[in-house]
Amino acid sequence: MIGTLNQRATVLAQTLTPDGGGGYSASWAAVATVWAKVVPLSGTDAVRADRLESRARHKVVVRRANLYAAGQRLQIGARLFALHGFLDDGAPDSLLTLLCEELP
Repeated sequence: MIGTLNQRATVLAQTLTPDGGGGYSASWAAVATVWAKVVPLSGTDAVRADRLESRARHKVVVRRANLYAAGQRLQIGARLFALHGFLDDGAPDSLLTLLCEELP
C-alpha cells in the first residue's frame, strides 16, 4: 500500500498572530510535506443562502506520524483539504487515514 502514496501533500497548521488591538490575524504555515493517496468518498450539493454549495469528502492515506490534528489543512497541488479527523488502526499499522473535506 505504501507504493500507492503517489501525491505530495503539504500539512498546514493555523498560526495566530496578535494584531495589537486585542484581536489576532490568522494565517497558515507549512508543518511538513508527506506522501499521500487521495480517495474520494462522497459528494453532496445543497442550496444555502440562495446559492448552490457543493461538498466533496475524501479519505487521505498517509504514513503514520504524530503531526496530524483536526483543524489542520492539507494542500495537494492546487487542491486544499480541511482535516476533520482520522482513523487510527493502532501501532502495528504503518498507515493513517485522514478524513477530509475539499475546500473551494
